[in-house]
Amino acid sequence: MVPQGFAAPNSALNSTINRANALSKKLALLGIFVTSLEINPVGFPSNGITIAQAQDAGVGPDDLVHLLFEYVGGEGNQPEVAVIEQLIAPGTVSAVVALFDGLFLTLSAVQAESRALTALANLPAVAAALQSALA
Repeated sequence: MVPQGFAAPNSALNSTINRANALSKKLALLGIFVTSLEINPVGFPSNGITIAQAQDAGVGPDDLVHLLFEYVGGEGNQPEVAVIEQLIAPGTVSAVVALFDGLFLTLSAVQAESRALTALANLPAVAAALQSALA
């Protein structure tokens, strides 16, 4: 059972620690590395607590919690796990560009697109497909 104050009021924004960990691996493939993972308990005055602190308070890996990430270059922007999952779910180039555009607010639209396309081109499967198409 999730301790009081840890479940997000909007179930669409709830996630689990396991989903967050899986998402961080997907993002690493795109060149986005998660520098910290925090839980944002509802009604708590702080900006979030670490997963270890949440687990000490009784939150388990499969409990619904409100999870937030802090990204390198994200300038303190902490997008919701569920929102990021919805952005990358289609797996289209425009979805990946939208993800970079949302995560890195200090980048211009051109810079965000360039960074997203570079990340995609560096994926082994994409690189192989590009080499095959250009050969």
